[in-house]
Amino acid sequence: MPDNDSFSLFSSVKVVRDLMRRKLDDGASQAQGELEAGLQEIEALWEELRNQSHVLASERQRYSEFFEYAPDAYLITDSHGTVREANRAAAELLGVPARSLEGRPLVNMVPEPARRDFRARLVRASAQPEGEISAWRGALQGPQSAAFQAGFRVRALPVPDGGLASLCWLVRRVD
Repeated sequence: MPDNDSFSLFSSVKVVRDLMRRKLDDGASQAQGELEAGLQEIEALWEELRNQSHVLASERQRYSEFFEYAPDAYLITDSHGTVREANRAAAELLGVPARSLEGRPLVNMVPEPARRDFRARLVRASAQPEGEISAWRGALQGPQSAAFQAGFRVRALPVPDGGLASLCWLVRRVD
């Protein structure tokens, strides 16, 4: 499925293409040859855009499948640690359905005595320079499970305007 920019481009090309077709069908244009050439160019661009859309949809599907079926627990949170996405392994690690993790603050899955330290490390991870990884050990606890020791590896994903879009997490049970 195309993103918003692609959709806007699709819509614009379709409108211009339809307008040119109507003008050609009317036959009233003095510049019919130019319109035909322009329409051919738009048709070529239209086809290229459709092909790119299919490639992007395929790539997005591969990413989605990789994320969902990865053998390690992966989470994507906002900069405050609220879960945006969780894969199957993360849900299994915490003993909950993946969808139930979305929208929940990760700190709420940390046992109470360890939350202060976790929050401090979360803030530091959010402030790391682009591409640098923060790693530490701490405790996690699913809603229906006992606390366990976990290893966290976190990388901040910057956005082009310099803000912080999200954090990527790799979480593993450690003994």
